[in-house]
Amino acid sequence: MSWNRASIPTLAVLLSLLAFAPHVFAQQPVGLSVQKSVDKRVLLAVPTLATVPGQEALGSQMAEVIANDLSFSGLFRILPPTQYPAGFTGLTSDPKQINFQLWQGTPALYLVYGYVSAEQGNIVAQCFLFDIRAANYVVGKKLTSTQDAWRLVAHEFSDEVVKFIDGTPGVATSRICFSGGEPRKKEIYVADYDGANLRQVTKHGSVSILPAFSPDGNKIAYVSYKDRYQYIYVVELATGKSTPLSREVGMNSAPVWHPNGRQLALVLSKDANSEIYMVNSDGTGKRRLTNDKSVDSSPAFSPDGSQIAFVSDRGGKPQIYAMDSSGGNVRRLSTQPGKFYDPVWSPDGKSIAYVLENSEGFEIWMMGADGSSPKQLTSSPGGNENPTWSADSRHVMFASTRTGRSQLWTATISSGENRAVPGITVGAQGPDWGPRR
Repeated sequence: MSWNRASIPTLAVLLSLLAFAPHVFAQQPVGLSVQKSVDKRVLLAVPTLATVPGQEALGSQMAEVIANDLSFSGLFRILPPTQYPAGFTGLTSDPKQINFQLWQGTPALYLVYGYVSAEQGNIVAQCFLFDIRAANYVVGKKLTSTQDAWRLVAHEFSDEVVKFIDGTPGVATSRICFSGGEPRKKEIYVADYDGANLRQVTKHGSVSILPAFSPDGNKIAYVSYKDRYQYIYVVELATGKSTPLSREVGMNSAPVWHPNGRQLALVLSKDANSEIYMVNSDGTGKRRLTNDKSVDSSPAFSPDGSQIAFVSDRGGKPQIYAMDSSGGNVRRLSTQPGKFYDPVWSPDGKSIAYVLENSEGFEIWMMGADGSSPKQLTSSPGGNENPTWSADSRHVMFASTRTGRSQLWTATISSGENRAVPGITVGAQGPDWGPRR
């Protein structure tokens, strides 16, 4: 399907064609190679979305969220409004009125178009990505939500735009969980990936740390001292109900979900020293995986669940090792001088992010899943810890004290850019980046 400006139908006809959109979307993604050079990013315009009367502020807010999402992806640059064509007065409810000749006078390659209306108390957003040079649409979504879920609508469209350009959806619909609060009173929180919609999950009035999303994003395993001792619990996000997972004598720590969602790996010291165990998601069937006189900790599953990366000081200092999920075939991965902590496998299975402590402090690094090609992701004063990957393997989130207080930051793999996650002021630590919604 290819449209020129003269043949763009009315919005009603345009939406009726969305049923055939998969044929349009199925075309090969634009050949984009993401490099450190910013001029490789795609330039697009995101004007304020058109709306029904009285919803103008919402149109502006949704455009801002979409622009932030696309900029964050590392694949796009956003055309500043000062570079919009002189004759542009704003989007209208009719895409037929888009003057592509006008936009072709700008350096932008794509134009985000949107119209927001209301139906039965809900908002309806009709969003499209237009190829300015070809004067046709390449991505289209009609999305309906309640008034308070408009941000998710914007995020969903952003992820579709990223998918068109790169072949893999973005992570704008994902959420993060983390521990926040004062040193002696920490609770588990959930927020959108960009810090919006912050919500406190636990209210134990104690210290709750190290949260980990289940693969479906509906539950969080975490460590808490709410019953005086260090136990592991699982909370259902829909109900807030928290149930014990492991209450062994000694340490119960570092829960991480198997990709199948039916098991977890965790660290227990019930047999004197710190060892890694597997357990069913209902707390039954504990099975020991490591058996060494050293300290074994920080398990992390590979995306297919067949491997576990972990930290052990069996060689004298904390280093990163990997083993089969059955506990066999243990081999060392880390090779740099220093001490290693917090390994986490990327969702695409190609890399492992980790913390390296050396003379420069605590920094976030990544390496190949086989231990090759180490690459530094942070270089800042203060500590950097607890890395966690985005679902598209393009970003790593972590906690940092570079500003004097623990905050959440992200590092974009392609550019190395570090960004603070906005809107979170609760002394955030130990983040976990959840799946797309």
